[in-house]
Amino acid sequence: MYLSSSLQTGHLPGGRHRVLERMRGLSRRERRDLHAAGQAALEATQAFLRNGTTVVSEVIGKSPYVEWAHYPEHDSKTPTGALFYYHAHAARQRIDGEHGHFHVFAANRRTDCPADQRYTHIVGLSVDARGMPIRVFTTNRWVTAECWEDAERVCALARRTRLKTAPAHAVGAWLDAVLAFFRPQVDDVLYLRDARVRALAGHGNLFEDRRRHILSQCRIDFSTQILALEELGGYTP
Repeated sequence: MYLSSSLQTGHLPGGRHRVLERMRGLSRRERRDLHAAGQAALEATQAFLRNGTTVVSEVIGKSPYVEWAHYPEHDSKTPTGALFYYHAHAARQRIDGEHGHFHVFAANRRTDCPADQRYTHIVGLSVDARGMPIRVFTTNRWVTAECWEDAERVCALARRTRLKTAPAHAVGAWLDAVLAFFRPQVDDVLYLRDARVRALAGHGNLFEDRRRHILSQCRIDFSTQILALEELGGYTP
């Protein structure tokens, strides 16, 4: 399913041809849902611009921006336990064009997980200084200290998770729309994550290996996603 290079590096190929190939595997209804999510994401982005803000400035607020700090300070949580926060690593650890990234978590009520870890990391979402999405990625378990689930379960949790009820409602609604729009890439990086975990089995305790921070990632782009949907068609009612 995955190229050997992707299993080795964790990078999924991006670009127009890859996106078109992925979209062709979707049903008409799935493409219609993606198109609707894309429209919602663009409308949410435009709403920030009309107010003279971006999703980045909206989540940071007026506080001085500090590397590694969480924005909001104590994370943004929904009544059901889902949460997100925004932060940035040191400049040398960011990909080209990255201002920072969101970490998004689903609530997880598994009783065999510690009471203070009843959450599962869905995905990381990198954005540029304008707040435009540029990458989705997954992290190793030690990074997020999460209740670990396989890709199928994380995808199911992701589809049920809604962030718009968290404080900073506009940011949560924007994340809901963006992650729904890039759902194929989110699914792909989660399944690649699991494939790499299997491929690296026998190389020590992977989940605690501090040398392995990001397990899978994929570049994303609004325009490429929209143009691929429009080229394929089949999403209109």
